[in-house]
Amino acid sequence: MQKDYRHCLDKLVGVVPERKAALIRSILPGIEAALNSGQSLKKIWEVLESEGLQMSYHGFHKAVWRARKMRKPTATSSGENRINLRTRKRCRKQMWKQLKNGTRWRI
Repeated sequence: MQKDYRHCLDKLVGVVPERKAALIRSILPGIEAALNSGQSLKKIWEVLESEGLQMSYHGFHKAVWRARKMRKPTATSSGENRINLRTRKRCRKQMWKQLKNGTRWRI
């Protein structure tokens, strides 16, 4: 006897999330589309609040910020950021040496 677990999960996907952070993550593409069209975050919050969202503007702002931050891949996980930082430090050091010696520095 095999149960249809997938059907149960499909039902859960259609339900509105109970937590506010999960709700913001689920509607984030719509929020970003509104932001890209020129709407302010405060205006988006006002519209959502009039539809029943019970969250302060500060909480909404933080939840959107966190949701957007979670979606962006970080360079530090691959070590790429550390390499760029070393390169920048090396270039900066070289520029100061050349500036100190009175020679022209190249980028």
